[in-house]
Amino acid sequence: MRNTLICTVGTSLINNLKKTQEENLKKAVEENNCQSLTLLLLEKQNTDRVCGAEINSVARIHEKGFLSSLEKLIFLVSDTDDGKATGKILRLYYENSRNPIKFRKVECRVLKGLRDDDVKAFKQEGLKNLVREISTETRNFSAETIGINATGGYKAQISFAGMIGQALGIPVYYLFERFSEVIELPPQPVALDLAFWLNYYPLFEFLETEQTVNKSEIMGILAEIMSNQEIENLLNGDYIKSLIDEEILDDVAYISMSAMGVLFNERSRLEFDKQKTILLSLVPQDESDPQKKAIYLRDDHGKDILQELSQKICRSPYVKRIVNSLPFNPEATNPIRRTKPNGIVEFILTWTDAGLGLCIQTTGRNLAETNTIALHLKEKYSK
Repeated sequence: MRNTLICTVGTSLINNLKKTQEENLKKAVEENNCQSLTLLLLEKQNTDRVCGAEINSVARIHEKGFLSSLEKLIFLVSDTDDGKATGKILRLYYENSRNPIKFRKVECRVLKGLRDDDVKAFKQEGLKNLVREISTETRNFSAETIGINATGGYKAQISFAGMIGQALGIPVYYLFERFSEVIELPPQPVALDLAFWLNYYPLFEFLETEQTVNKSEIMGILAEIMSNQEIENLLNGDYIKSLIDEEILDDVAYISMSAMGVLFNERSRLEFDKQKTILLSLVPQDESDPQKKAIYLRDDHGKDILQELSQKICRSPYVKRIVNSLPFNPEATNPIRRTKPNGIVEFILTWTDAGLGLCIQTTGRNLAETNTIALHLKEKYSK
């Protein structure tokens, strides 16, 4: 049941209101009275041009029956004064009981960095935040409940929203300016190298968490699992170049995920969730008695907590033994600190203040298998 509509938002509504010659609308604009503007807009047909692209397109989407119910409407607005003003009016408009297309819940979310006076912010923050907002909603409520209205907003924003829909399996709706018909772009298969993501999962998660990282730090992480030549081939490859951005500041290179990289990471997570049962079936299992699996821990603070969790983790058929406890990592936010091709998973108890951790020997025979197990352990044993 598709009951949630996510709308990219432009400024056609606020621009139309600023140009209007209608005295009552003109007065409300001059007084910056959003409540009055909302009531005046409700007196008009929702297909009237003055209502703007968002109201016009939502009316057509509802008319076509693309939504089974009007549960939630999410407006993704630009990080500008006009964008925020438009979002406020739209929220009031669709919350009003006089609106025949009233949604039960209406949200207006500002996409930080999505502004036309700062190209760098638009690319490095705005588009990424667009991906994150839609992806988070998808993870929480599934693609089957969501539709994307990509009619309003900057051209790059509209284009990327369409791409997000294609990648995450969400239908995208678009109302052409000179037509009264909404077209639906159904989800299409998008090429995805899940094996590539599984091989470098901790790296993608690290970049997602840290946002921007000194390139030397990335090189250090990769050096633990690859040769120098392999690192050079990876970072210079066309595939990875589309997923990361590199910037030089004061002669120091910094790496961050591109908007496409954020989308790739989100799509891969969703695809992994669909295939994890099959992927785990390909990983060897340790059938020894869980109570006889070795547990070695340092005599440190929190040993009792680590011992209890270790006994639980050893019940997993993908775990051979607990190699040791780790130094404290109080700043860690991702339970998977590091993985290695020989099956080692460094697992952090992020819910403990000290950041207690375990070094776990799994049955993984390569990075893809080890990371598959790591993701399984994260889901099963994280709080």
